[in-house]
Formats: sequence, structure tokens, C-alpha cells
Amino acid sequence: MRRRRFKRGITGIEAAIVMIAFVIVAAALAFVTLNMGMFTTQRTREVIHRGLGEASSALEVDGSVTALTDSSSKVYVVSI
Repeated sequence: MRRRRFKRGITGIEAAIVMIAFVIVAAALAFVTLNMGMFTTQRTREVIHRGLGEASSALEVDGSVTALTDSSSKVYVVSI
């Protein structure tokens, strides 16, 4: 006499365990993605502030500067 082997379907508890595993993996990936986005935003902010600091620094001219003005002190030509 041959024994019949029945294939069991997935039960509710197994489906719940698989779903919980998927939720945990998705939450971990979302955390990593958001964390990297915040890190990139912070680095971008630092680079922008550093660039603005360098761009707004004063220029130092080595030599003479000559300007052509009219009677109202409006500058027409600047020669460095």
C-alpha cells in the first residue's frame, strides 16, 4: 500500500512571518535611503556655504587701479 503525500498549502502563520520579514527588509532599506539623502543634503549645504564664503571674500589687487569719472563721480572706465 502506497502512502499518499499531500502537499500542504501555506498557512496563515507562515504567510504572516513572510510578510513581517518583507516589512522589516523594506523598513531597513527605507532607513538607509533616507539617511543617505540627509547625509547628501548636509554635505551639499556645507559645500555651498564654503563656496559662498570663498566667493564673497575681498579681492586684493597687485598694482594700480585707474578710473575715469565725470563731474558727478560716476565711474565710466576702470583700468587695472
